[in-house]
Amino acid sequence: MSSNNREVLEGIQYQGKDESACYSVNVSPAPASIIGVYVFDSDALDTDIKATHMPSGAASFTGNVITLPLLTALLMGHLYRVEVRYSDGTNTIEPYFMVYCNR
Repeated sequence: MSSNNREVLEGIQYQGKDESACYSVNVSPAPASIIGVYVFDSDALDTDIKATHMPSGAASFTGNVITLPLLTALLMGHLYRVEVRYSDGTNTIEPYFMVYCNR
């Protein structure tokens, strides 16, 4: 994660509409706890749609790496924002990454 920006350094990710992907985020400082994972469609940024697109499992962490549940059932042509909120024991930090659904 960039120290000047909350967006991950890898930039936009691409995922097909029939694919499921397990993403991980390497963060600093290391997490002490994960507060939540949120998924937003760029067409409706105020509505968390995690229940539809990450229906099972929970985020976990080992060292500096946070592993997310499978991201699935994306709609072709949509851009998604995935946010990971965690605590380092003092601060609450929320990096994010974008996923574009293509064929």
